[in-house]
This record gives sequence, structure tokens and C-alpha cells, in this order.
Amino acid sequence: MLCWGELGAGIQHKPGSQTGDVLTGQRIQHVCSRDGVTVFVLGNGKVYTRVRGRKRKTEPGLFPHFKQQKIHFAASGTSHILFLSQAGTVYQSEVKSKDTATATKEFPIMKPQLLKSLSEKNIIQVGCGNNHSLALSKEGQLFAWGQNTCGQLGIDTNGASQPVPQCVTSLTGMPVAQITAGGEHSFALSLSGAVFGWGRNDRGQLGLKDTEDRHKPNYVKLLECKKTIHISCGEEHTAVLTKDGLVYTFGAGSYGQLGHNSTKDEIKPRLVGYLFGKRVSQIACGSDHTLVFVASSGEIYSFGRGENGQLGNRETSDQLVPLPVNITDTPDKNGTENGLTTKPAVKRIFAGGNQSFAERNDEVGLVPSVNPSALNTLKKIMTLDSLLEKEMDKNTTKAIVRAFSSSQNLSGSFLDVSKDGHFNTNGEVSGLDMSAVYLGFVKLVKNSSVLEKVKNAVEDKLIPSLPQSPACVETLRVYIILPELIAVLTDSATLTDSLNKAILSLQESYFKILECWWSTMPYYFFMRLVRSYQKESKQLLQITMVDTSKDNTKLLASLKILQALYKVNPSRHQKISEINFHIPVMKMFKNSLMACAQKLFPTNTQTIINEIQQQLIPYPCIFDFETKLEVLSLETKTLRNKNSQPALRLAVSRDRIVQDALCGLTLNRSAGYFAALQVQFIGESCVGHGVSQEFFTLFSQELHSNGQIFHCSQYSELLWFPRKEPERGDGFHLVGILCGLAVSNGFICNFHFPLALYKKLLHVQPTLEDLKELSLTGEKLQKLLDCEDEDVEDIYSLQFSVAEETADGQRVDHELIPGGSRIAVQKHNRKQYVDAYVDYKLNTSVKDQFEAFSQGFRSSLSVPVVNIFHPEELRAVIHGNTEYEWELLEQNAKYNGYTQTDTTVRNFWKVFESLKEKKKKRFLTFLSGSERIPAGGIRGFRITILNLRRNEPDSFYPCAYTCHMTLDLPNYSSIEILEEKLLHAIKFSEEFNAVPPQYL
Repeated sequence: MLCWGELGAGIQHKPGSQTGDVLTGQRIQHVCSRDGVTVFVLGNGKVYTRVRGRKRKTEPGLFPHFKQQKIHFAASGTSHILFLSQAGTVYQSEVKSKDTATATKEFPIMKPQLLKSLSEKNIIQVGCGNNHSLALSKEGQLFAWGQNTCGQLGIDTNGASQPVPQCVTSLTGMPVAQITAGGEHSFALSLSGAVFGWGRNDRGQLGLKDTEDRHKPNYVKLLECKKTIHISCGEEHTAVLTKDGLVYTFGAGSYGQLGHNSTKDEIKPRLVGYLFGKRVSQIACGSDHTLVFVASSGEIYSFGRGENGQLGNRETSDQLVPLPVNITDTPDKNGTENGLTTKPAVKRIFAGGNQSFAERNDEVGLVPSVNPSALNTLKKIMTLDSLLEKEMDKNTTKAIVRAFSSSQNLSGSFLDVSKDGHFNTNGEVSGLDMSAVYLGFVKLVKNSSVLEKVKNAVEDKLIPSLPQSPACVETLRVYIILPELIAVLTDSATLTDSLNKAILSLQESYFKILECWWSTMPYYFFMRLVRSYQKESKQLLQITMVDTSKDNTKLLASLKILQALYKVNPSRHQKISEINFHIPVMKMFKNSLMACAQKLFPTNTQTIINEIQQQLIPYPCIFDFETKLEVLSLETKTLRNKNSQPALRLAVSRDRIVQDALCGLTLNRSAGYFAALQVQFIGESCVGHGVSQEFFTLFSQELHSNGQIFHCSQYSELLWFPRKEPERGDGFHLVGILCGLAVSNGFICNFHFPLALYKKLLHVQPTLEDLKELSLTGEKLQKLLDCEDEDVEDIYSLQFSVAEETADGQRVDHELIPGGSRIAVQKHNRKQYVDAYVDYKLNTSVKDQFEAFSQGFRSSLSVPVVNIFHPEELRAVIHGNTEYEWELLEQNAKYNGYTQTDTTVRNFWKVFESLKEKKKKRFLTFLSGSERIPAGGIRGFRITILNLRRNEPDSFYPCAYTCHMTLDLPNYSSIEILEEKLLHAIKFSEEFNAVPPQYL
């Protein structure tokens, strides 16, 4: 063991063998030193101590109090020393001050006392500050006690000291790899490199970008994803080592202990640039100096305070940059040597107080590549995946159950160690190896008795311990791992329910992190997770419908998580099909009603099922499009029956469709706009669904052509809100009402609105793709994004502003961001410009106009069921469909007075099949009032062919009863006559550009 600095009888300015003959040849496990007291822990479990100033005992002496116990580790503060036994028990010795010890001539280290409160905790690591202590259990629990004036215990006690170890609950669930303490500050390091600090921070020693003390562990964000593997603390400074061999320091720098060629303090972690090119493997901090070890060269570097020779440079001056410690055999000024004959190979370094130590390696050239203390910690933390690799004997079984009882152990298992993937754990990546999770549970399921014990441990101990607001995101790994356990259980209902409650009790910010992890989960595991919740939701829904008195809390919890999974699916690199989320809700309802009717259930069963259906509306992931349409129809009918309002009647002239419709809506403001709509053309007696449908067809045509309310894009021929107010100020509101009436009454109206409008109605943010659909500007912006040229500013000459023309013809520039007219669009900020431009065009510039439209739409559709649709689906509901599957029209047809094999029927379909596409569309207009078909497609478009004039063949034209989608087809004597009559009816319809009144 090489030593230098403030040693037993004096000061040693260069490395030398000053531990005395008693330790020669001994394997030293650990060394700690503080305030003149040094403790040596040997590999055989014995403890030796040395005290500064005891002239008659300059070499270490055996500490006599551990005859039965073997000590593994020791940590020292200014007033106490902790001893950790190999069995995991902790002993504490008080240290008398130098003055007191000298006056009483007593040995300053008092007899160790067992810390009984930790005797059953199986402690694997301890740390000491000046007057506070830390201990880490094998289960991952962190304990703290002692002085708390600056919050160094991590428990908010208003500065009160704690004589008995207290659990630092804010780190519950975090897989802690290392704990360490400085003067009055503390740190904890997770298995994946997350760093948390607390306590005194007046010199920036916590690395949190300020100098405010912290009374609870705070995440050091600036060290995120740095692959931190070890932390060492001085009195008021901190050093951090990464797996890549980089060293960051922060805190007090008055002696140069940060190594930045400066005496300034650093409040943020700063890379020690003077070590560039040297892969550091170990770090150690004394009170005001720092040591680093480079394994590849075997060199030790020191920097900081040198007053007591602790830098080993034969000087007593401070050192502001890392310089190598000369450990070769060279004579000193007096001609004496340090007793070494060759340059020793270094195995480990230690520092404490004003002392430095280097342990020599017995085998020259064998040096560890990473900090041994970090390796020892990782070995002691028995992760579940390593346990599952073993044969399951009695001890292994107990360890597995114990691991499943602790969220710390579970969240530290199954890490993605390939290419250090787990070090990248953050709010977007879980750091888990899902294949390892799967293989682990495959092994676990082979032992049913162990599996049952594991299930009980998770349900009774682990889940109840999960925090709602975890300090470390690594704790959330439990929520990714446990569904894989549930997947291999035969009876998992209660466990699933407990897990669901825990997930849904997470604070919103942590639930969003979980959603991000779901979005990056491998395809197979995400698919399995979705199917699991879909299956569970279906089963719970079935139970609820069979017994409507049952509490449906479990069902709603399962649906909430299924809906959350559905929400993240579009953002996944590999999306799964939406069919995996669907549940045949309507079919289940119908079966349930039939079962209730057969069992003579109470008459209010239908009402109860309707209430259940209402509760399902917030979870649209379970509905396919056909079910959504059915639910919409059922909801609007239910609403009308509940309110019992008369139909909303509009009388319009064919010459003034838009004007008369808006005036009619204005006059009916007192009526409920969600009522049934009935339109009648002035001067015509016909009413019914077909007439109202014809009205919507004509209304959309006039709205598109007159340009009095909306602006029609020459590029896309789609309608959008103009910046100028229309002649009728409430036009947007009234058109919104009509749009809602179309939905609630099942009418088709091709308003020629872009998808962006329906996104906004459903609170979905429009994107550049929506601007592309509406305007040529969208394509230009895409070219700007795709431009590979560096000179974007010169090519496009754009600023963060938009030129608009006012009502009086003046040109005005609107800034997209504050000061945008003075900010040029360049390659680095073009995405920001495009996003801001799209937001301005589709949101900001039309805010008032859209709000008026939206309020009108919602006022005439006062049912929340509209929110279950996607924007594309809602547009299809209103605009109708143009995907014609003509063969289905014949397949779905019904007959009254005819059969499918009658000659007239067969001839009719022959004539229809021979028509060109345009003629077929006009026939649809003749039949239904619109050439567009309902959103569900033509398979739901059922035509009924009947014969009301059997005794008068050839005398009449076909007659359409559009209110019932019915065609009165006379019994024509020949196919030629049938073709002539049908084409005449279609031609007549074309001339009117609508359904002729006499055919209604």
C-alpha cells in the first residue's frame, strides 16, 4: 500500500510504503480516512487503524473489537466511523475530537455499537459525511441518520437531526447501485446511471445549476445519459466517473480540486478537459483534493489542495490541473529512497481527508478496467434475471420471491446491457431488454409453486409499495415487466386489477412517460399487451352486461389503459392494426338484451344497458366504424325521444337555398337544433327524408359556388374560412348548425371542407399535410423542409412573418414569433418556421371564424358520441362516400310484389349493370337525393323494389320514394321499354340537377 499526505506521525509529500510492516503482504479490501483517523479493512475481515499524532504508534494497529465478525467495508466521518460486516450488519463507533483524546490520553475511536434497527436489513453499502450516515440494503432501500442541518439526510425534517436510521422514501423503487456522502451533501447512483443529490449546495456541489440546499433527492439532469458508474465526494466538491472514462467535477474549486485550471466554483457538472485522451477507470476525492487513475497507463493523476502533501508531488502548493503522481523510485533531497525497487502496478486508489492511498497489485499488469467498488456493488445487487439463470434450489426460490417483493430489485432487472442500452434510460426509453423479460418468465412458469409465490409477493408487497410520484423514471420499469408476468398466469384477474389501479394512480407526468415507453416497445410485446387488455375489457364488459348490478370500476380501469395504448399506437414506428383494439359492443348488447328478455328481467334493463353504453363513449378504441355509426344513430334517437321536441322545419326556395336556410335557422333559435329536421321547398307539397336530403345536396352546391361565406381555394376547390368577415356575420355559426344537423339526422352533405376542419372539431392539431390538401403553399413548405442546400436563407429569402391583405386592400405583415420580421429562415430553424406558418394559417388567423362554426356544430349535435370518430371518419359521415361497390346494391336489395327471379327484376339489373358510371350515380340521386352513398359504404345502402301498379304495365315511369329508399318498378313487358323508362327518369333528374318533384 502506497501512502502520501497527512499520515500517522507527520506529512509524506511523495508516495511511499508508510503502512508499516504489519500490513506487508496483506490484501487490503478498503481504506477510509477522515480528520487524522485512517481505517484499513483487510481481505480476511480484520480491521487496522492508525491515528495521526500518536508518536509511539506510527503504523496501523489491530482494532480489537471485531473478534467474531468479519468486516467488509468502512466509512469515516469527522465524528464517527461505520463498519459493515460481511454478514450485512452495521456497527458505529464514535470518534473523539483530537483535543479530547489528547487530554484523556484515550484511544479516540470508541467501541463499535451494533445498529439494531438495521440488523435485519442485509446492508450492502454504507457512507459517511461529516456528521451524517447513509446505508443501502440488498433490497434497494436507502437509510439515513445523523445531522440534517442542510437536508443531507434526504428526509424533510426541518433540519432536525435523526439518531435512528430513517428510510429515504422519495427514492423508493429506484435500483440504487451506489451511495456516497461529502461533508454535508449526499448522492445516490442508479444502476442505469441516474444521479440524485441532496444536502448542502452553497458551492454548487450538487450540480443542479444553483446554490440552494436540497432537503430531498434531486435528479441531476445534466448528467442524464452520461453513463455514470461512480461518484466520489469531497468536503464541498463532487467528482463523477462515466463508463467511457470521462470525469466531471462540480462544487468548490478554491484549491483547484475540480481540475479546470481555475479556483472558481462550478454549479454545473463540467468535463475535466485536461484528462482528454486518458480513459480514467477510478476516481477518489479527499476533503479538498482529487485523484484519478488511468488503468491503461497505470498512472495516477492528482489535483487540488497540496498543503499536507496529499497530491504526492513533493510540494505543498495547490495544483489546478491534473498532473501525474510520480510513484517511481527516485532519491529525495536527503538521498533516501521510498523503499521501492521497481515502479509498482496500481490496483486501486483511495483518498480521504488530507491523505491519499494506492493499493499495489500483486500481479504486475493486472489492472481492473472499471472501478472495483462499482463492480462489487453490482455483484451484491442480485437482479432477477441473474437469479432465474440458476437452478431453483430452496435459497434461489426465496431470493426470487424476495426480488419480486421489491420494486427496486425488479426495476433493476432485465436491463439492456448490449451497447450499454440501459444507460440511455430516460422519459422516452425504458432501458429494458424485453426478450430477456420474456425468457425469464418462460423459465419461471416451469415451476408452478414458485410462480404462485411470486404472484402473491407482487400482489401483497410490491404493488402496494409503488409510489404515485417516483423520483426516478427507472421505477416505472415495473409497469412494463409485470404485464409479462400476468401473461403467463392462468388466474391473473386480481393481480391485473391491482396493477391497473397502480398505473392509473400515477401522476400525469409519469403516466406520460409510461405512454412514451409503450410507444417504443418492440412490436410483439406491444401487440401482446394490447390484446391482453382487449381480452380483459371484453370479459369485464360481458360480466357487466349479464349482471348490470355489478360494479364496473374494473371495466373502466381496463378501458382507460386500452385507450391509452390506442392513443400511442399512431406514434409507433411499427403500428398495430386498430382491429386489435375493437370489441363487438353492439353484438354483445343485442345478445345481452335477448338473454334478459328470455329470463324476464326487469323492464329497465334496456335503460341500464344504455347507461353502460354511455360510459363506453370515452373509449372509442373499442368501436369499429360500423359500430360508431350504429351508436351515433342510437344516441341521436335516444336524445330526441328524451326531449320530445317537434321537428325543426325549414321552408326554402330552390332559387335561394343558402339564404333561406340560414334565415330559417335564425328564426328557429329557440328550438332545439338537435331535433329531427324536415325541409320543404316553397311551392312544392312533398316532404320527407328524400326532400331533406335533396336540400343538403343543393345547399352544398350553392355554398361551394357562391363564395359569400367561405373562400374556395383555386388549387384544391375546397372551402376554408376567409380572413374577411362575410356579409352575414353569423354565417359560420349557422353553417356549423347545418353541419351538425346533417350528422344527427343522417344526411349526406358534401360541404367540400378539408380534413383540417374535422381535425379541429375533434381537437386534433392540423399538420403540414392538411395545409398541402388545402393550398399550394403546403407543397412549397415541404420543398423548404426537403432542401439540402445550406444557403436556405439566400434561396428562399424568408422571415418569420406572413404577408396578408386587409379588408381595405392594405398589405400587413403578421409575425409568426415575437420579432419574427427580423429573424431570417435558415436551415437550422426552418422546421420551426413551417410549424409556426401552419399554425397561423390553420389556427390563429381563423380562430374567431372557426369558433363560431364549432359552437354551431356542437349546438345541433349535443351528444358526446361524435367524439368517438376519427377526423377522417367524421368527414365521411358528413360528406358521404364515393367508393361504389355496385354489385352489393343488387346483393342487398329487397323485394315487395316481386321475387329476385322475376323477369322484370332480372331485366332491371341487366339494364343497371350496362349503365356508365355517371348514369349509375344519377340513379342514386334519383333514388336517394344524393349521388354520394352513406359513410358505411354501399353495403348498408338497401334498396327495396316493389310493384304498386301490376295491372298497368308500360304506362308509368319508375317512381322513387326516397324517404324509404324504395323504387316502384312497373311490370314492363320488355327489357327495351324498361331501359327507355329508366333512362328517361335519369335524364329528367339530370336536367333538374336534382330529384324531380314528381318522382318523389
